[in-house]
Amino acid sequence: MKKLVTYLFVLGLLSVIYACRDESLNPVPQWEYAVHGFTVFDGIAFNGNINSRPQKYESDYAVNFPASGQDNAKINFKTRWVSLDNKLTVNKIELYINFTEDYTDPDGNPKTADLGSGVGKLLATISNVQGNRVWNSYSVTPKQIYDLYKDATVKYDKVNAVKVFSNPSHPRPTGKWFDGNTDNFILTWRLYTTDGKVFKTWNQASVCADLTSVSEANSNCQLVWSVN
Repeated sequence: MKKLVTYLFVLGLLSVIYACRDESLNPVPQWEYAVHGFTVFDGIAFNGNINSRPQKYESDYAVNFPASGQDNAKINFKTRWVSLDNKLTVNKIELYINFTEDYTDPDGNPKTADLGSGVGKLLATISNVQGNRVWNSYSVTPKQIYDLYKDATVKYDKVNAVKVFSNPSHPRPTGKWFDGNTDNFILTWRLYTTDGKVFKTWNQASVCADLTSVSEANSNCQLVWSVN
């Protein structure tokens, strides 16, 4: 009987505590649903064991722009969005391209000009997005990147802003806008869902550096290439 009374007392006390609980003060966050993306160079075969990461087809610099004839060049990509719990649907994907240039400052120090300020410029939008874990294909040309950055400037001497594509110390002839010794391109993406959410950054350790075996759940956050 004494145990029963004690049990009822504790139960009643807990009921009072939870009845008065203010959920807005709960330190445990209520996690929201999320999606991530996975982008690869299209048409590149696996490099070795299918379960070995990273694969050639998704590795940085697996494909590069040619050193000449860039006016007719392109690189093919494919990207897909992934919702592990199938709770969200992506209906738009934006592709951003950042362009960096390596140079040497007047003091002889190596420098890198981040012409897209770390974010990049909007390259293309995929509106007719395929379903969860289904590839969307597209191409990127040197001319597209040139058109986005043709007016970009750098203060190579720390004082005067000079157009990157009009720099007398680094001439860039028509048809060969980019140089493998100095230039790199970084492709990133933003995912828009039907309920208004926008995903543009992900956890660097778990999503961006996905080390799991190849599957439909794989992820990454960018692809990088240059000129070769």
